[in-house]
Amino acid sequence: MTKAPSKKKGKIGQYLVFISHSSADIWIAEQIDKQIRASGAKTWLDKKDLKGGDILVDEIIKGITSCNEAVVLVSPKTVESQWVAYEIGAVSVQHKRVTPILNQVSNDAIAPMKGVKSIDLNQFDEFLIQLAKRISEWSKKKY
Repeated sequence: MTKAPSKKKGKIGQYLVFISHSSADIWIAEQIDKQIRASGAKTWLDKKDLKGGDILVDEIIKGITSCNEAVVLVSPKTVESQWVAYEIGAVSVQHKRVTPILNQVSNDAIAPMKGVKSIDLNQFDEFLIQLAKRISEWSKKKY
């Protein structure tokens, strides 16, 4: 029997960013992960947070439920990924911020992200600046 995911947003004092990507883009996702962690947030990334024997859907939903926001690395491979579409839907249903990070694709490459302000991978520093402000605001609300 699977436990229901916690309704808490991240652990106390830790802002959590869920990273969604195609497995073909893992190297780029790991670079994004490092930069987000260097900005002061925790991350949820499948490669480091999933263990052998885990039930994928359950663990992904736990990660999304625990996160404060998500980023989606959108590339030509993402368009073919059913998991990325699933993760976008799960984040959206929980009414959480999701930022598309575009890698060699246009803003409308993935249907669920149409109408959402995206950031090109080459301007990822812009996202990190915005993230630092959200972490700061979140920290002030927590204490």
